[in-house]
Amino acid sequence: MSKRPNPTFLKKAEGLHEFRRKRALIIIVCISAIALVTAFVMSVAAMQRKYAEAYPELVGAATSTTTEWEKYSRPVHTTTEETTTESTTEAETSVISAVIAETTTLPETTEPTESTEQDNKPDPFSEPDGIHFRDDYPTRTVSYQERAVLLDSLKEKITKFANDNPNLRICFLIKSLDTGEELGFNKLDPIAPSGAWSLPAGIVLCDKVAENMANFSSVYSYDGSKTSNISYICSQYTAGKQFYLRTLMRYAVTLNDDIALSMLVNVLGGSEAVSDEISKISSYISYEDSVLYTDYRGYEISGNHRTTCYDMANYLEYLYKGYINNPDTYQRLINDLATSEMPSPIKDAFGEDCDVYHVSGSNSELGAYIDCAIIDGYEPVILVVYVEAKNADTADTALYTMSSYAYDFISACYAE
Repeated sequence: MSKRPNPTFLKKAEGLHEFRRKRALIIIVCISAIALVTAFVMSVAAMQRKYAEAYPELVGAATSTTTEWEKYSRPVHTTTEETTTESTTEAETSVISAVIAETTTLPETTEPTESTEQDNKPDPFSEPDGIHFRDDYPTRTVSYQERAVLLDSLKEKITKFANDNPNLRICFLIKSLDTGEELGFNKLDPIAPSGAWSLPAGIVLCDKVAENMANFSSVYSYDGSKTSNISYICSQYTAGKQFYLRTLMRYAVTLNDDIALSMLVNVLGGSEAVSDEISKISSYISYEDSVLYTDYRGYEISGNHRTTCYDMANYLEYLYKGYINNPDTYQRLINDLATSEMPSPIKDAFGEDCDVYHVSGSNSELGAYIDCAIIDGYEPVILVVYVEAKNADTADTALYTMSSYAYDFISACYAE
């Protein structure tokens, strides 16, 4: 009987044979790789020798500027803060925006442009003498009961005017800063403040300057990325023009310059940051929230950047009381409201008997027109009048009419 081979022995023999086969294959591959690398290196060296022999003048030219680049260092950009009285240099955080960028002083242009040469340095700003509210007021000639009747009559006039003009959307608020009396018509309805938003933006700026978080003498550049047909900056300057922050606030308030307002808002951290700050004063409708309402045409409109007459009146009251208690903080903004160059139906209605500190706004696409004012005459009064209409003339007539009703009420309380 034949003896069977040991299975374990056969398995070990097969494994040993396989190991030797793989080892031989690895050795062959390694030798082949070494031979290929050696051949490649020798080929490259031979080509370099041929190149050196053919073009000796070019050898080393590619690295000849190494020393020069080592001497170069990237310039560190810092912000130059300029003032109208003395030169100071401070590092500030640049505001990233499509509209503005806080910059160093631009290099002077040695050659004029094809059109008109522009000096990019900020124009000097001279603050006018401070304008102040009155120290005393006349004595009211009517009783409280008679005044209440006159106030009811004002309400009836505003209501009738709105009913007689269904093609208009009207919002109205008057408040006495003396007695606290207030009369509103649609005062909580959404309105588009447009350029009048420079009022709350100016308040935020004044507060930040008082807290040493901003400086009216800081310099900012208009980069030309936005244009507007109602902007003084766009009509007078091209990209690169610099402005003091004080100038931007003045243009926004007194000229209703939307580019100046946009730059100002961006300096303050953006629209949302301004909305958050001003909401501490009043925010029945948040400026950044989208609201739905029916406009003067009967169309449903949805959008943000809305406020209310109630909120705008609260901003005016905050400014008035803030100025009374701390005039240095708000004097510049008061000066701007007093010297606004924009037409004011409120000012026209109250005439020369009263000092009117006003800010206005308009948006022709929305048919929205607003005039807001602190009226310092017989008594200190806040008046906010808003109209939506098909054109500016119709709106101005409506704004003037309602302002006249307000004047009739106030003046009647002091009639002799």
